[in-house]
Amino acid sequence: MNRRKIISKIQRRAFEGFFQGLAFAADSSKRQKKAQKICSVTNNAPYCPDANPARTLDIYRRIDKDGPMPVLIYIHGGGFTLCSKETHRAIARAYAYYGGFVVFNMDYRLAPRHPYPAAIEDACLAYEWVVANAPRFGGDLSRIVVAGESAGGNLALALSVAATHKRPEPFAQRAWNAGIAPKAALILCGLLQVSDPARFAQKHPGLTEPMLSWSLQTVGDVSRAYLGRECNSKSEMPSLADPLLIMESDALPDRPFPSVFAMVGTRDILLDDTKRLEQALIIKNMDHLARYYQGEGHAFQAIPWRKQAMQFWRDNFEFLAQRLKQD
Repeated sequence: MNRRKIISKIQRRAFEGFFQGLAFAADSSKRQKKAQKICSVTNNAPYCPDANPARTLDIYRRIDKDGPMPVLIYIHGGGFTLCSKETHRAIARAYAYYGGFVVFNMDYRLAPRHPYPAAIEDACLAYEWVVANAPRFGGDLSRIVVAGESAGGNLALALSVAATHKRPEPFAQRAWNAGIAPKAALILCGLLQVSDPARFAQKHPGLTEPMLSWSLQTVGDVSRAYLGRECNSKSEMPSLADPLLIMESDALPDRPFPSVFAMVGTRDILLDDTKRLEQALIIKNMDHLARYYQGEGHAFQAIPWRKQAMQFWRDNFEFLAQRLKQD
């Protein structure tokens, strides 16, 4: 194993360890302990009949609420190569406790062992399963939200496309054939175009040279791991690995596209992807709200004691309350 691969492996483990530490710390916080008492959890529900443990989800819901509740499918980040529903359980529990959602916190197969389209294929399978099963957990199918951060933001946007556009991919057709479009999508600090990672070399969102260099290496590693042999492939139709390119194309949805909440920190190397998504939504006259958090880096919202993270959660829940308002 060469030096670059060793460093990359160490960096990935450190990133996953960071999220594992946040999940452990959150479990011990007063707010999360209160949420644990009020929220039930059903662990490891399989959304695919192949019994693959990577294709399972956990279901969180408040036990003190009656009647149909909005549904939220959460897709974790981690560069398509690491993290899990376990590292993001505190986020799922927060949406259940504070937002009153039935939350389906999903795992999916990871690259490089399972490159594209494994992750988005699993997201479409999970969406199909949630549409079929959410009502028995108290979920309201007229108020479905898809959400994810980083790589999960890519998958949430790609899933939104699959559920609202007639696509040729068989796995995308499963999301379409579920028959219901999401009401809202939360695209949080997303890597929305996995191809062409070199484009970020021209963007300097307040990053120091060492941080920019590290970020470029990380994005390049993610692209190679997720796209595998397709990393340098070209086609006339953008693939669902690049949902941003689909949003920037002339393709129009065959069902109403969900209202989009997109956010990113201004010191995140992925800043430009959110800016491009906002512009694409404006051009297509699609309902959205974009928020840019000054001075914040990647996935800052996972650190709940930061001032800007708290502002993000306020903005996020206000957006959801407005878009999911019942008549």
